Amino acid sequence: MKQIHLIGFVILSLLAASCQDSIPFRYDGEEPDSMSTRQYPHAFFIVHGQIVDSLTQEPIPEMPVNLRLEDTVFTDSTGLFRAQTIAFPISQEFRLVFNTLGEHHNPLYNPETLYVQFMLPTFQLSQEEILEHGPQFFGSTYMTVNKTLSPLIDE
Repeated sequence: MKQIHLIGFVILSLLAASCQDSIPFRYDGEEPDSMSTRQYPHAFFIVHGQIVDSLTQEPIPEMPVNLRLEDTVFTDSTGLFRAQTIAFPISQEFRLVFNTLGEHHNPLYNPETLYVQFMLPTFQLSQEEILEHGPQFFGSTYMTVNKTLSPLIDE
């Protein structure tokens, strides 16, 4: 009878040791959190476009643009910007703020908020991106948003 208990204990021990890497949602504090170690599906949502002045139709350089709660990006000398965020790879809606209030606010224009919707997005993915970002990475999806801002009129 003792042999049966011993054999059962050995079999259960080997089974538990072999299943250690397949336990879902197991957090290992020693493993650093990076894009390649994420254990849930994720994708890049990228918004790019141009900002122009409504009166002169000229591009507005150095205009702050903020997508979601990510770092603020700025338009280049031709008014072009590219902002991105990371989210679960399904239909999403994000807040895009032009001329955000704060340190880099442009006082010639009012801040404007636009909600961009990625409805049933199509993701672009390459083999190199899978190797770089891991097997849970779904790729990148893009949206173009061109915005015309009206300058404040000083009367």
